[in-house]
Amino acid sequence: MFAKVVTVSVAGLLLAGSFVAPSADAAVKISNGVACAKSGATTKVKTTTYKCTKNPTVKNAKLTWVSKDCLNADATWIKSNKDYQDLAKQMPTTLADLDQKILDEIANVAVQNAKADALDLQVKAMTDTVTVLTASREKLIADSANAIKNKPAITTYAQAITTYKKTIASLTSSAALYRKTGKSVETMKKTRDYAATQLDQAKAGVGQSLTMRSMICDKGL
Repeated sequence: MFAKVVTVSVAGLLLAGSFVAPSADAAVKISNGVACAKSGATTKVKTTTYKCTKNPTVKNAKLTWVSKDCLNADATWIKSNKDYQDLAKQMPTTLADLDQKILDEIANVAVQNAKADALDLQVKAMTDTVTVLTASREKLIADSANAIKNKPAITTYAQAITTYKKTIASLTSSAALYRKTGKSVETMKKTRDYAATQLDQAKAGVGQSLTMRSMICDKGL
């Protein structure tokens, strides 16, 4: 009788144990890097959503749970790295083109400055002429005794002086425009520096996105 009671009791314990023992899947804590079986399956743990997939940034990746935040960080890193690689390939050609344009512009500036210098000489000569004409006109004006006789000459001098002054103003403006081209060289140099800086910034962006990805995709999160 005692043996039957023991047997029944043991069987009861075993039966009860079959109801309370957790399954292997239930015991697994879902987090980044934990193996999973069904590709594309999703689940939510508290506020974090996980997807069963192969992490695109892991070599020879297997199906694991990956948080949506991790997948987003992966996508950001992949894009920033691609953008940097594309920019790095283009940069040598871009900088070479800018360097050539700068050299061409420097040569052009030299030509334009030479033109401006030539105009300056003309302006100086005309200015000296205006000085002489003005002195002659004032001398005639001062000769009041011959005012009527000198009037036509005074008018001619005045017209000549006006014409010279207009020409001087035009030549001075042209010389200024010729010299203005020199500023374009500095602008082009700044453009080149900016292009080179873009590559450095893109490289830094890759490092930052990789650091962020490593933090968010850390196993156990």
